[in-house]
Formats: sequence, C-alpha cells, structure tokens
Amino acid sequence: MSGRPPRPRDVPAGTDAGLATVVRQDAKGVVVRLDAAPEGVPLELWCSVRGRVHLGGSVSATTTIAVGDRVRVHRVADDRGAVEEVLPRRSVLSRPEPDQGRRRSRLLQQVLAANVDRVVVVASAADPAFDPGLVDRVLVVAEWSRLDALVVVNKLDLVAAEPPEAAVYRRMGYRVVGTSATTGVGIDELRAALIGAVSVITGHSGVGKSSLLNAVEPGLGLAVGRLNEVTGRGRQTTTSALLVPLAGGGALVDTPGIREFGLYNVPPREVTWLFRDLREVAPRCKFGDCLHRDEPGCAVAAAVATGELAAWRVDSYHRMLATMPDVPRWGIPGGR
Repeated sequence: MSGRPPRPRDVPAGTDAGLATVVRQDAKGVVVRLDAAPEGVPLELWCSVRGRVHLGGSVSATTTIAVGDRVRVHRVADDRGAVEEVLPRRSVLSRPEPDQGRRRSRLLQQVLAANVDRVVVVASAADPAFDPGLVDRVLVVAEWSRLDALVVVNKLDLVAAEPPEAAVYRRMGYRVVGTSATTGVGIDELRAALIGAVSVITGHSGVGKSSLLNAVEPGLGLAVGRLNEVTGRGRQTTTSALLVPLAGGGALVDTPGIREFGLYNVPPREVTWLFRDLREVAPRCKFGDCLHRDEPGCAVAAAVATGELAAWRVDSYHRMLATMPDVPRWGIPGGR
C-alpha cells in the first residue's frame, strides 16, 4: 500500500475511524491498522498526515510519525484516511539524523520505532564479519531508552564456533541467541523469546535479517538480498519499517539495514553508565568526571590492562564518545 493513494470513494469526509496503529511509513503517508472497522471495510488504511500533526513534532524529529505509533484517524474514503493525532508514546527507539551535520545546524532525531518493548540487534558470525561496534551502539541506545535488549548472532552455519564477543555479552547479562536461517539452529529459541512483546529488529544490511524473520514467522515473505561482491556489504532489501503481528502473540518491527547508529540528546558524561561493564569499574576512577581517555588514576584503563575489561568494549566506548558534538576530539581513538 504505497505510491499514489487510492482515489476517494463516496464516504463522508471527517468520518471518525477511531484508533489505529501505524504499520508502515513512506514519504507520502502511512499505512495504519485500525482497532476496529465496519463490516466489509478493510482494517488497513492508507493515510495522509494532517499539517498540524507534522508541525507538532517538527522541532525535535525528522519525521513526526513512526511505525508503532498509536494514532487517531479520520476516514475520507473506504480505503483512505487522515491522521488527526499522534497519541503519547510509552517508548521510542531513535538515533540522531544521520546527515544532520550536512543539512541542519540543530540536531534532530530519527525515530525508528515507537511503543516497543525490546530491541533485537542481529549480527552475522561471518559474511559479513561479526561487528561488535554496531552491537555495542545498539545496546547502549537500548540502555538509554530503558528497553530490553536481545543479541542474535546469525549465520552460525558458516563458522565453527560463536564469535568470542558473544560470551562477553552473556556475562554482562544480555541474552544472546545463536541462529542459522539456513539450518534452523536457534530458530525455535528466538521465536519463543519474541512471543508476547513488541520487538524492533535492527542490524547491518547483509546479516540475514530478512531470512531470519522469514524462518521465525513462516509465510512472512520478506524479500531476501545478497552481499555485494565488490564491497562485501549487504544489499538493502527492507526499504521502510514494517510492523507485523506474530502468530504466537506480540509483533515485530522490521527496519531497513543501518550503517550509522548513535545516541540522541545524551550528555557525554552519561555514556559510561550505559556500558554495563564500564559502569561496574568506573566508580573506582580517581576523578568522578573521568572520561577514561588519558586521565590519571583511570580505573577503566587499569581494568583493561588486567583483563577485567575487554579492550574492544572500551574502544567501542571511545568511538561512540568521538561522535558526540560536545566532546573534544583530542585523545580519543578515531577522533581528530
């Protein structure tokens, strides 16, 4: 239900269609699933978005409405409506607008999904190689958003063993599920973990996210892509976020593959406390405002030297800090 909206039928303008959930978003409008509809009228409706709704969220966000939003809709035709109001959100998964530095002087957020309970980050064990940097960034955003988090290591059929980082995540208390959409390993465990909640699925292109979801929910029919043989990166198959119900209860929000993920509106000195392992060590630092770079008496640096902390986790912290506009770049790996 995308592209040119259907021509209106003979339905009184302003007819109240009631409450609905946004299940798809595109540049021209949204598709909503109504809580209830008259007999013979489809439950899913393409909707434009009223100007006052756009204006209401334009100060802080690139888009006013996200998949998962609860909205109030007025019907203007049997299969067409208009969003009149976005109801308050109980949670969001968002990131800074990826190209904000090139387009705007102020930082805006891009809301990836609303009213979700859990973030599921999918990474591949191989082809492409496991990327702990992205996993770490998603986990930090989940901590800030107070959302449950689940790590999925896909394509286990291509390796002899899980990436060693998986054990580190488990020690921190994160649930990690190893899967293979090809052999079926871990599919039942993942399906059981998703039941009863609204989960947003994210990860780089090419990690097998669509194949995995097709295995978890047979009949879903998501398009499956292949790696680019030149770049080694995945080809985009999911072009817009989509909310789908699960047969066992709950729902999934499938999002397009991402290349950038960061924190929106988070004070730099709060970042340490969003890394579960760093926040266990940081209170031992000599200075309370330590950013764990080159400060004297830094307990984090000492913990890396003794093996208490994984060096790649601290590197992920440094790289995240380097992307934040209010932090001087000196002394941060990857900064300038």
